[in-house]
Amino acid sequence: MPLSDTALLFNDSPFGQLDISVKLLLWRPIAGMALSGSINVQSPDHIGLLLWDTFNASIPASFIPKSKYEWRPFSDEEISIRASTASTNTKSTDVDASGDGDADADETTDSVAQSHIQQSVASLEISGNKFGSGEWVRRGTSESVGSSGSLDFVVVDVIRANDVLSVTGALR
Repeated sequence: MPLSDTALLFNDSPFGQLDISVKLLLWRPIAGMALSGSINVQSPDHIGLLLWDTFNASIPASFIPKSKYEWRPFSDEEISIRASTASTNTKSTDVDASGDGDADADETTDSVAQSHIQQSVASLEISGNKFGSGEWVRRGTSESVGSSGSLDFVVVDVIRANDVLSVTGALR
């Protein structure tokens, strides 16, 4: 961000000089570092995380201790409810954006349908609003690894390729 609206020219230099102010984020993860990220995807192969809304990290299934965690596939009913929830949310956004003259009737119908879906989701004890084929859970308790909103892990490897930083982690 420039600190002034004008640049200075000195003597016979063809270059203008301008004072600026910048914010930099410097981060150098190393193996063994403990981090916390928010889960953005879960699959039988890995858990994907977002760190500080900026960096991606992945915990491959091979670094998830099977003695503590297990993959729980969603039932067909859970998948159907999650798909309906996602579809209803999309439709209600489209209706609101369209400026339909009969918005009150649509909102009432959408709110009743949404309420029914939320009750169904709650009765199945599904945590969060994620849609996928399943989730990683703690053995014994069946608590989702993302139930608290974040997941703690340890950095195993950091790969820098083509100016892209990839962090690989492991669950403890």
